[in-house]
Amino acid sequence: MKQKIIIISVVAVVVLAVVFGSSFTNKKSASIPSGTPVTQVTSTDDPIDVVLDFYSDWLDAVQSTSTDPYQIGLPNEPLLSPALRDKLNNPSTDQLKDPVLCQDPLPTKIRSKRLYEKPDEMQFVIFSKEQPLAGQAIATTRKLNDGWYLDDIYCSREFDEPREFTFEYEGNLLKSVPPPYDPQNWHLVYAQEGVNGHAVPLFFSAESMCTDQGGIETVCNEAELTETQKVMLRGNMTELGVEVKKLQLLE
Repeated sequence: MKQKIIIISVVAVVVLAVVFGSSFTNKKSASIPSGTPVTQVTSTDDPIDVVLDFYSDWLDAVQSTSTDPYQIGLPNEPLLSPALRDKLNNPSTDQLKDPVLCQDPLPTKIRSKRLYEKPDEMQFVIFSKEQPLAGQAIATTRKLNDGWYLDDIYCSREFDEPREFTFEYEGNLLKSVPPPYDPQNWHLVYAQEGVNGHAVPLFFSAESMCTDQGGIETVCNEAELTETQKVMLRGNMTELGVEVKKLQLLE
């Protein structure tokens, strides 16, 4: 049975050496361990359920003919961080899209994919099931004690315009990986939104083209790739990993 990819954090990425080291009824209050008097409500549900439950309520309210998310108080949902509640209650004056759905036109159904996972943080992309290129939202959940809360939502421009590839990142190649990664596959270790230490499995095919440092392009030969090689990778993200289309070796 296929397993969905889990993009998790890497302990460290060093030059020439890479080391890896729902329902809202199940809630509880916990104090944020930072000295602040603010109390953050969390849920022991799976993080994706925390995200999708909120998005489902928001989408229903947007589609309603008798109310909207603000009238029913969704921006003040306790499972949102104080900063996110403030952001939603004070949207930017130049905000052209819905601040939660981030899509235009508004969707009738939504889908989600996990972008990465850390022990205390998970990030998901939310997009329209009917029109995936209409825009996307990036939702970040954080762990507090034994529960999770929705920490931030921001609109990404990655899919605002049609693109040839859905994954384009510069990073380092790695094959010596611990579970749950498969050491038979190459992986790309890269930074996302300024955060280092993300990793994703790579899948090559007869259509995967590699360009060496001299500019010569040939069909990729996985046997010729080397650990920690810096590359620019372009491909399409799937539930299992990235289907490599173009890989350029960098100095």
